[in-house]
Amino acid sequence: MTHSPSHPGQKRRAVMQWIGGASALGALTPLIPAGAQTPGAGATATNTAASNAPVPRFAYVGTYTSDAPGGTAGGPASKGIYVLAIKDGGWTQVQSVTSANPSFLAVHPSQRFLYAINEIDTYQGLPTGTAEAYAIDAQDGRLTLLNRQPLSLSGVIPAHLAVSPDGRALAVALYGGDAYNVLPIGADGKLGKVSGIEKETGSGPDAERQESPHPHMVLFDASGQRLLATDLGTDRINVFTIADGKLALQGRTSVSPGSGPRHLALHPSQRFVYLVNELDATVASFGYDAASGKVGEQRQRVSTVPEGFSGQKSSAALVMHPSGPFLYATNRRLKSDHPMADSIAAFRIDASSGTLTPLQHWSEGLRFPRALAMAPGGSHLYALSQKGDTVLRLRIDPASGKLDQPVQVAQLPTPACLVFA
Repeated sequence: MTHSPSHPGQKRRAVMQWIGGASALGALTPLIPAGAQTPGAGATATNTAASNAPVPRFAYVGTYTSDAPGGTAGGPASKGIYVLAIKDGGWTQVQSVTSANPSFLAVHPSQRFLYAINEIDTYQGLPTGTAEAYAIDAQDGRLTLLNRQPLSLSGVIPAHLAVSPDGRALAVALYGGDAYNVLPIGADGKLGKVSGIEKETGSGPDAERQESPHPHMVLFDASGQRLLATDLGTDRINVFTIADGKLALQGRTSVSPGSGPRHLALHPSQRFVYLVNELDATVASFGYDAASGKVGEQRQRVSTVPEGFSGQKSSAALVMHPSGPFLYATNRRLKSDHPMADSIAAFRIDASSGTLTPLQHWSEGLRFPRALAMAPGGSHLYALSQKGDTVLRLRIDPASGKLDQPVQVAQLPTPACLVFA
């Protein structure tokens, strides 16, 4: 996350491929003609994944309601979590739920519950963030609050969360609390009190952003017994085991000093793991041993911005195509006049080696794209523009992996996360 001094408790267009800028558009307004294209032979796996994927009925958007790191579009403040019904490609808002900075969301494997972190630094007079549990109405997708749990003491500014594959635990990365938490999930979907805490120590070479540990993301591997986690402040990937609601450190992998690890993506083969670094705008690749849970040494490091980029770099989201051939990362405009400062970088993944090959930089319709979400099956990529107040849908060409046919599906204040159910 890009924290500014104003964030509580922390220091914290170009036409596609290089041409002019795009303004905000009305809901469901296509930015270019939506002409169908015929996929090539390389698209078989992608087409199969898309055709077998369940069609989501509801979309849930988490937002910043105050002190948004990096700023806002300057419009009306957000209320919290927005619920949208999806039908025939159109999105219709059915509910807005009041919540304090619900910047990241996660859906329970049963699709019956939704979880949110509240990216705050004080709750009921104590220095801590919180996590919320909601029941999802199976008929209309509306949310009902089940409970809200404080995180560990001094566990401020939670940045990310993940539900275990068995649905029994919620893991949280505490950016401002130098720690990771685990909370049990009951059969009724409610969150129990924090059962596991893992504190971090150390720092990195960037005196402003790496003065202390800054846990930024948590990700369960397919086994559900191990938790992969990034620490932006100490330039490392951590791997924890999780059992009986407790965390135990299994190993660490150091990354390039000053790079600022932010988000991870596991290849569906479980043989490779990818990391987007916020501070130097790169994607790094690593081998992953699923049997032991070991992340290997860094194999490759590729820039998310084009050659000749000028100004401050700031990468954010990282999303894997569900079939494994493509990877997407975002860049956000801070102090830069470069036309690709707000952009999505697309990469092809070699199935045998995991090697990344740059494919495309897309910038049309983006304004501070904080988050990405993949459509089930991988037919489309959704980009959330924090300073554009928009959710943009981009078609993924099944043969090349390139993005095209942009359509704005929603206009919501300061969007930060999107999940489906």
